[in-house]
Amino acid sequence: MSGSVDVENKIRVFSDIGDIIGAMKAYAGVAIRKTEGIIANIREYETNVLLALADVISGCSGVPLAKGNVGTKRLLVAFGSSQGLCGAYNEKLADSISTLMKGDDSLYVIGRRLKSALESRSIRHAVYQESIAGVAGIDQAWRECISRLLELYRNEGYYTLTLVFTAISEKRAAVSINRVLPPELCREKSNGTLKTPPLTYLEPAIIFDRLLEEFISISLYRGFVESLRSENWYRLRSMEGASENITRHIEELESLWKYLRQEEITGEMLEILGSGGFFKQ
Repeated sequence: MSGSVDVENKIRVFSDIGDIIGAMKAYAGVAIRKTEGIIANIREYETNVLLALADVISGCSGVPLAKGNVGTKRLLVAFGSSQGLCGAYNEKLADSISTLMKGDDSLYVIGRRLKSALESRSIRHAVYQESIAGVAGIDQAWRECISRLLELYRNEGYYTLTLVFTAISEKRAAVSINRVLPPELCREKSNGTLKTPPLTYLEPAIIFDRLLEEFISISLYRGFVESLRSENWYRLRSMEGASENITRHIEELESLWKYLRQEEITGEMLEILGSGGFFKQ
């Protein structure tokens, strides 16, 4: 096989890889666009629920923030990815978790790649769950997470619940650490609308419990959406870098192919001229 043919085959292989990278870029872009609108609404709703919790605390007496024996042991829920090709996404999460973890903490890991990154740092996890691959899988994963968390609470007692995920803000990625239980009411101050207790047939403690359940649910849902968006944000940038490298390699190979092909044509012409067959009648 001649040199130009070898180079031509390499160009074809790199072009096929480039097509795959282009498809992955398009998929990541679609996932980012789908989650952008969802995240804006979820963040606003989460803030409103937290404000309602603060209002109930400030306007109704006798509402406890926690019941029973409250322990100091924390449960950390870390949202990573099961799919690869997303750069340093899981590694940065693992670095933050290794700094955050204490000796008596329990870790709930979401995502196979994040689990591997944590295991390489000798960080153990109590529960593992696969991450989602797209927006369509959020509901099922969210319900599974809530079910397993409730089981942990029944079997292990009270935890401080903290969510760890990567969030994108102003075209920058940062690891976000949100304490869900007990709720950080200082994050949102009461708007002062509840100067008197509301007229309702429900007890304030029941209202608080329902709001707290809603806050936990929407916070977990936000964790899945934020992690999906940030994962594809990292993947898109990784694919953009890979696409630039592929384009550069193809350009270099095309230049080499032209040079080799010219050399082969010149060699063939010299061979014909040297054999004397060109001058025969």
